[in-house]
Amino acid sequence: MGTNFYARPKVEICPRCKRPFEEIHLGKSAVGWRFLLQANGFKFYKNWKEMKKWLKGKRIYDEYGKRIGIKRFIQWVETRQHTIDPEHFNGDLIDGYKFYDNDFS
Repeated sequence: MGTNFYARPKVEICPRCKRPFEEIHLGKSAVGWRFLLQANGFKFYKNWKEMKKWLKGKRIYDEYGKRIGIKRFIQWVETRQHTIDPEHFNGDLIDGYKFYDNDFS
């Protein structure tokens, strides 16, 4: 089982559906696997170092709406980089971090 994470640059919520107007998918954490980061076309960041800078001032939420602190999210990603994945990866490995530039669940 895995959990997706999102950044909300603005905290505006739709009054009808109660969902945020803008969310940017950050990636997915799955038990036993290395954290998979969403590349988002590399338009916000080119690597993990740039992504950490880009996260400043944003709010991070998991797919269930629970807010996660930026420091905690960064620690989570960094501690999950030593896991050996059980399957072949079709993304970009940049400085040891997995970035994937397609949709994933």
